[in-house]
Amino acid sequence: MNKILFYGGGNIAQAIISGLLSAGFNKKLISFVDRNDSNRSKLSELGIKERNLKDKIDLVILCVKPKDISLALKEISSGFNNPKVLSLVAGVSSRKYLTAVHNIKLIRGMPNTSSEFRMGITALLNINASKKLYKDTKTLFKLVGITLDLKSENQINDFTGLIGSGPAYFFYILKSYEKLLLKMADGDESLVKSIMANLMNGVGESVKGKESLDELISAVASKKGTTEAGINSMKSEKITVSFNRSLKAAMKRAKEIADES
Repeated sequence: MNKILFYGGGNIAQAIISGLLSAGFNKKLISFVDRNDSNRSKLSELGIKERNLKDKIDLVILCVKPKDISLALKEISSGFNNPKVLSLVAGVSSRKYLTAVHNIKLIRGMPNTSSEFRMGITALLNINASKKLYKDTKTLFKLVGITLDLKSENQINDFTGLIGSGPAYFFYILKSYEKLLLKMADGDESLVKSIMANLMNGVGESVKGKESLDELISAVASKKGTTEAGINSMKSEKITVSFNRSLKAAMKRAKEIADES
């Protein structure tokens, strides 16, 4: 992959760019277009330069909000003759791109913000791009984590609600830990953040092992011990049922956004 342009420089673009730079990707091959002064300032601090849509670009990575997609496609259509686009926009079907932009070569994708730490998960769906472009795009995103090949746009919607939003679910759960840990640590926020990070990192390493999730739970939960008491309380409160409903609500909303576009 040679020159890439991020159209939109918000949180997800910043996360991916930070991950790419951490992986040793040449910052001179990355540029961006964004009207937001805060985003422009943050990307400039990373050493990323602004470009106009007339420059030669090998891949446009579209990172705008769904409501801004029409303007983005209009500008891409007028700026490129045969644009190669990876869209990271949630809920906008390929039909809209193929109708709006002549000769577009399109890949749809959905990353998450963990790409910043090169621990991202990016789903990719090839709409009509060449095999080489798709392969190069996968190689690029493997620099910031792992990739998953999808077979349909419905899967993109499910992935958006399940994994794209995934980090926020864990942050939300950690708020309960934070509240109780701050009391133990006399309000030392830095120490509490380190404790939570070690907790999550340890869980992540354990999940990569051979044991199933049930086996991992059993390894921690002694008979009539503290862990068993906590797990039993979660079962009585039907925490997993509630969490499953939350995941399905996010996946449903992703589909609704697609239907609205």
